[in-house]
Amino acid sequence: MSRLKGSDAQPQMTRRGFLVSMTAAGVAFGFPQASNAAMNPAVPDGTPIAPNGQPFEPSMWYWIDAEGQVNVNIIRAEMGQHVGTAIARILADELEVAWENVHITHVDTAEKWGLMVTGGSWSIWQSWPVYRQAGAPGAPR
Repeated sequence: MSRLKGSDAQPQMTRRGFLVSMTAAGVAFGFPQASNAAMNPAVPDGTPIAPNGQPFEPSMWYWIDAEGQVNVNIIRAEMGQHVGTAIARILADELEVAWENVHITHVDTAEKWGLMVTGGSWSIWQSWPVYRQAGAPGAPR
């Protein structure tokens, strides 16, 4: 556990305590459940669903099919931080859709997607206004 040193009585982290804490954090965050991710790991390459019927596509950022499934186009690279899931949640919140109906596609590098920088903690704060505004036309009234 922790040791108390000096008259200040501040706890000091031991190496064992640190290792136990980091292992617990790795287990908690390193193995997300499939139901908590927008990309289906069971499908080859995490390929999203195909639209059922003619999709409603109010912007290039997402489409909604006839069954209410939402597919979000993600322009940030996935490097283990689950930025795709975070960005999809921004849009899902704006659209007021159930999370189990949200899927993602990591798009190609076409010029139409604009600046596709992932790094420097940019992914979420730079994507938030884009996806929030993109969701407005599809939001329930």
